[in-house]
Amino acid sequence: MKPFDQPYAPGQIHANWFKRGSAIIVLNGTLRLSYRDGSLDWLLGDAPKVSVVLHEGGCHVLPYEAYVEIIATGECAATARIDAGPLSGTIAARIVRWCVSMGRLNGMRVRRS
Repeated sequence: MKPFDQPYAPGQIHANWFKRGSAIIVLNGTLRLSYRDGSLDWLLGDAPKVSVVLHEGGCHVLPYEAYVEIIATGECAATARIDAGPLSGTIAARIVRWCVSMGRLNGMRVRRS
């Protein structure tokens, strides 16, 4: 997915699911990010929450998959560039997934040893 710019009005809250390695770069204004590790969702409200304040030019890369709340703080609007992160997996993993999918298309079964 290509990076895209997202505007935020003051006090407006956006909530999105981001994968690990996604970057949020503030182009102008100030943003507050709040998120929890997505693998700890089963703990509900007991999971520790991370809160980061980013000023103009600031960047934050997510260390794990998470549901992120982005809030524009301050009196003026803010704009952020969202980069969805790297493609998942290595080249070898992509080749294996492609071979498995081709085997399924041909009606063959691929067994793991």
